[in-house]
Amino acid sequence: MNGIPLFDQGDARDALKKRCREAKVPIKLLEDLVEAEIEQIGKRRKRGLTDRFDQLLDPSVGADGSEGQGD
Repeated sequence: MNGIPLFDQGDARDALKKRCREAKVPIKLLEDLVEAEIEQIGKRRKRGLTDRFDQLLDPSVGADGSEGQGD
């Protein structure tokens, strides 16, 4: 992950992975949520951010916003 020391450093990343496992949160999801927030830094209005979070958190919607295939 670009620019996030916690996600890049070995020991810190290992600790983060452990906490994600304990919380049953995929680390990729956490990285995507943080990246979505970083993209909004400095913007006056965070238009679309909650929509992006909804996309990331809803398993029926793909990361690109398209509807996923059912099982």
